[in-house]
Parts: sequence; structure tokens; C-alpha cells
Amino acid sequence: MLIATGLTGAMALSACGGGSEDSEGGEASGGSGRVVFGESTDFPENLYPNIAAGNATSVANVLIKVLPSAYQVQPDFTVEFNEDLFTGEPTLEEVDGQQVNTYEINPDAVWSDGTPITADDFEFTWRANRSGDPADGGCPAVLSTTGYEQIASVEPGEDEKTVVVTYETPFADWQGNFENLLPSHLMDADDPAAVCETITEGWPIAEGLPEGISGGPWQVSNIDAGAQVIVLEPNPEWWGDGPQLEQLIIQNIGNDPTTAVQGLQSGELGVIYPQPQLDLVEQVQALEPNVESEINFGLTFEHLDLNTQDPHLADPLVRQALAYALDRQEIVDQTVGQFSSDAQVLNNRIWLNTQPEYEDTAPEQVKTQNVEEARALLEQAGYTAGPDGFYTHPERGPLDIQIDTTENNPLRQTTIEVMIPQLAEAGINASFNANPDIFAGAESPTSLEGGGFQAALFAWVGNPFITSSQSIYQTPQGDNIQQNYSRIGNPEIDALFAELATEPDRERQAELGNQIDGLLWEQMATIPLYQKPTFVAHQANIEGVQDNPTEAGPLWNSETWTVE
Repeated sequence: MLIATGLTGAMALSACGGGSEDSEGGEASGGSGRVVFGESTDFPENLYPNIAAGNATSVANVLIKVLPSAYQVQPDFTVEFNEDLFTGEPTLEEVDGQQVNTYEINPDAVWSDGTPITADDFEFTWRANRSGDPADGGCPAVLSTTGYEQIASVEPGEDEKTVVVTYETPFADWQGNFENLLPSHLMDADDPAAVCETITEGWPIAEGLPEGISGGPWQVSNIDAGAQVIVLEPNPEWWGDGPQLEQLIIQNIGNDPTTAVQGLQSGELGVIYPQPQLDLVEQVQALEPNVESEINFGLTFEHLDLNTQDPHLADPLVRQALAYALDRQEIVDQTVGQFSSDAQVLNNRIWLNTQPEYEDTAPEQVKTQNVEEARALLEQAGYTAGPDGFYTHPERGPLDIQIDTTENNPLRQTTIEVMIPQLAEAGINASFNANPDIFAGAESPTSLEGGGFQAALFAWVGNPFITSSQSIYQTPQGDNIQQNYSRIGNPEIDALFAELATEPDRERQAELGNQIDGLLWEQMATIPLYQKPTFVAHQANIEGVQDNPTEAGPLWNSETWTVE
């Protein structure tokens, strides 16, 4: 019923659209055919990608070909410059002892309202992300300042189509900057406080993007929040190749395997990208040859975040005990190991199992379940076991830990259901909670950013840029926690990240990253579980679909898709 209702809404919307002409008479370059993408993650609340409320996979899937980026991560984890946005590859040089990058913007590059894309957009994107401190003209709502805080200036070169970026300190991952370029003509203001207000509010889903703006091949043409449908149509001002389709319809289907399989079987869904689980994978593979599918391992990992502001979890002995009580191999065996023999326990947060830099940095005590050691740690922390075997502290009360996670996610529910009896063996009374607001902004008290949780199970979606994890683990600065939802810091970790940001040598980067992870194990504020597999399936008559198991996601090349 859900899929039928949702797709009826989607098709009704698409019937109103199609390739159209803009007010200036420019004709959309879209081809023919429509594809419905079944979005299995939560429907977006906000489309602004640089705040907590918009930091979601569903938002990234919408924006990947709407807002331009300087570079794009490829399926093999390499990065390539945006050949549509620039006339040639951006340059890196040293000028007067400073790192300088120069970008030459395509003369034809314009926003969907006809405004040229210029150095002003790069300068505003830098300014909107460089600081979380209002005293410095920054904004606390910004998720990460890494890469932008190292920049001294962003200025036009010989003309407005040349961008010269000068760094105050070297930044090795400079290719990761200027992702999701922002339209300065629609967002900038003279008053930094006004800019911060715009950033903090973001782009609520009911309002869409400012004036439907786009700098890529697709633009958002319609949003039906009730039906959870977002319709993309060709950007009439797009200067590059494609899109080859008339419409790309993003329909939220939730993470229900039955809905996904029935949608593919009936032809109502063209492409799905759900979290894989055994029944789903088997049922989809049974639809061959009409449906094609593949499993990959990308740069995403599942983990447990422990909130160190919680009275129990503020104690490092309790965090250690919780980690010692888990049997992570059993968690893998009962979840992703059910459909992939390549799945294994992850013992590093900076590098993942399939990366050559990966090193097992975990202490021996967490490599197998250690119930007795966990109990000893709790007793050392002042806890005593009651008649039911669960521990209580004289001041903190019963050791009850609620583990929050996303709604309608069977794989995560299974993960927590495996954890609960494991933790019970060590006297920790854990419970499951599907939190609808887990990824909401700070205004929601139970969200990650709001801090009203004890433990949270979710995934970090990564990319090849080693410094991208800095905002997760560096010390919070006042109210600006960036993405450090555990709310804990270590000056030594901060110093290593600072060194990492300036280090161009990959071998030395590997050493620094593994040193950082060793210190993260000492903190025990996050517990990695496993590198997540991805699973993409599509109708065999849709050409061009290729998994990109990074933050770029399944729609990374959607402008090239065709329907036979």
C-alpha cells in the first residue's frame, strides 16, 4: 500500500513536469524516460548540507548533481576534478611560502537563474564554512570547518571566472574543499549574523532550495513532503552533457525489504539502494535477469557513539566496560555476515578494512567479549550488582543504557537486539529506541546535536580525504561541537589532526591516522563495528547505473542514465 500510494503521487507530479522552457526561452536538454529511485533512508527535513539537520544521505542523494563541487569521488575512491565546472584541472603551487590553488571556471557555467558562477560563489562558500565562532564572523551551526579554516583568502584572479585560493597553513586535502558550492547572490549579506541566521535555518524541505537554484545537470522541480517525493528535472541552463532522462523521481520507500522487492518486481521502482540484509539480497537476486544488482564495500562504517555528558558514560571505566562486554564478531555474524562472507569486524575509525592504510589498532580486550573484565571495571567505578545481576551506582543510579538509532531499519534493530543480551551478561541493562529525531538539528533535544541521548548506533559515510573525520573527533569549542557527538576531546588528537592536515605524504598520513585511532581507543567514546556493504539494484533496461560506495552515492552519474 505504501509503495502504491507514494508512486501514484510521484507519477502525478511527473505528469505535470517534463522538459520545459524557462522564462528566458532556454530549452531544457533532458531526454526521454523517467526513473524512480527508491530512497531507503529518512526523508529529508532540511536540504542545506552543512548543518546537522541536512547532514543525511538522503540530502546528499538530492544534491549530488544539483549543487556543483570542485572534485568528485569516483567508485574506485580516486577523485577527479569537475570537467563541467572548470576549463582544466585546478593548479597547486607555492607562492611566497604559501599554498595557492587556482581554479578556472568554465565561461558557460551559470546558475539555473542565469547568474554566472564566479569567484564570488567560492568566496562565499569559504566564508560560510570557515568558522564556528560568531566573534570571528562564523556560525556555530556549521558542521565542519576543516579545510576552510586553513584558508587565508579567496579572491578573483584576472577576472571573475578565475578563483585564487591562498592558504594560511598548508592543507593536503584541498581537493575536498568547495563541495556543494553555494550561490552567493541568493545567500550572502553584509552582516555575518544575518548569514549565520540563513545557515542555521538552512533550507527546510517544505521550502526547497532558494528559488529552486541549481548549478548542475538536475534541478529540484517539485517536492511533496506528504508523499515523500522529490522530483528532479533537467536544469534548463545546464551547459554540459545530459541529463538523458526527462525526470528522476526520488521516492522515499523506507528500509522495508518487502516494499523494495515489490517495487522492483512490479516495475514501479527503477533503482534501489537499501541497506542490504539476507532476505532482501536473496529476493532481489531471484529477480534476475530483469533486475541487476551488486554488493560492494565502500567508505562507510557502522559504529556506536557514547555520549560522555551522560552521568554513567562520562566515566571512562564504564565506557571501557561497555566495549569489553560486546562481542563484535557475533554482531557481524548476525547482521552483514549473513549475506557477505567478506564482512569483518572493524578495528579502526580512520582507515577501513579495504584501505591499504588500515591497521588493527584495537586493544586486545575488545577483540573478543570480556565479561569478567567488564564487570571488574564497573565495580572499580563504584557500581554494585543487584539480585537481577544489573549494576547500580550509589549516585548515578541503575546502569540503564538506551541505544538510539534510526527508525524503520531492520539491520540496526537486529544489531541492537544482539547487543542487549551481550551487555546484560556484564550487568549493563541496555534497551532499543528508534529515534525519529536522531539526525534533526540542535532544536530537537533527543537528536545527536541536541545531546539528549546516551548511546547512538549509526554510520559515518566517508570519502578518501583523510581530514574529513577531523570534525568528528576534535575537541568541541564551546557550543560548536561540529560532528563530535560524543562531546569529548584530547589535545594530542587535535595536534595530530593539525599535522595530518598539512602532510602530503600518504605513508606518513597512514601513520598519523593510526596514531589518532590508537588514542580514540583510549577514549572509548566511539566503538567501530564493521565496514558497511552497499547494495544497488536496478531494472535491467536502465543503462548507466554504477555503484559509488562513497559519500557520492548511487546518483553520482545519474545524468548519464538512459532507459531502453
